[in-house]
Amino acid sequence: MKIFFDVDHTILLSTSEVWALRPGLIEVLTALKDMGHVVYLWTASGEDHARRLVQRGGLELLVRDCFDKDPVTVPTMPDMVVDDDEFLVEKYKGILVTRYKEINTNDRELYRVLGSLRNGFIPIAESSS
Repeated sequence: MKIFFDVDHTILLSTSEVWALRPGLIEVLTALKDMGHVVYLWTASGEDHARRLVQRGGLELLVRDCFDKDPVTVPTMPDMVVDDDEFLVEKYKGILVTRYKEINTNDRELYRVLGSLRNGFIPIAESSS
């Protein structure tokens, strides 16, 4: 399955003072890859922003590619999304996570992705009609 993760406030907290990956990100991405899924990042902040995250976060072996969150320019569409935006989760089908707005070492939101997939989550594409 092609799984697209949003960047800002979903897997990254980035302010002028803070740059922090959401807890569990590397473990979850590793597990997804081990399960045979392909992970992509996309963000309204632009493809370059996502690529910087991959490089700075050491995610090169876990993320296949990065895109601007513009469906017109994305060469492949998601089978599932992980996002803090309810509209996009409903549109593309996926998992809604709470916004990552402050460092919280007890945050376990991303592990819900694994739990959902292990419990048989099968995203159904929205009708194009």
